[in-house]
Amino acid sequence: MKANTIIVSFNNGSVPPQYAYRYQITFSEENGIAELKIFKGYDTDEKMIVSEQKKFDTEIFLQLLSLFNKKENSQNNQALVGGSQRMIEVNSKKIIIAPDDDFGISLFNRFLELYRTDFQNYVNNNLNL
Repeated sequence: MKANTIIVSFNNGSVPPQYAYRYQITFSEENGIAELKIFKGYDTDEKMIVSEQKKFDTEIFLQLLSLFNKKENSQNNQALVGGSQRMIEVNSKKIIIAPDDDFGISLFNRFLELYRTDFQNYVNNNLNL
């Protein structure tokens, strides 16, 4: 059986360049390592400000994966226009989380907590350096 890879990403949308940022966490079931990358700016002038790896709890990962599979089966995937974008990608299959999708946002946030319990504070502290 193939090991799962999950990518959780966030892009804060159309804001002035000094406030633009995005992050991506890649969870690899195969080695139990997650890799976080945080970028500041837009594509043309984007700078990586954090790149790190850490171990994660694969048991919790598998529980979240089963929740994702329930989400996937009930998802009507439509692309969003403008605004911040949350996305979960499992083995190259992408699901965009709509702003009014409480279950999807909760699942997204649980992946962030799997990486680090104080994830939002960690991102904010790195953006404000």
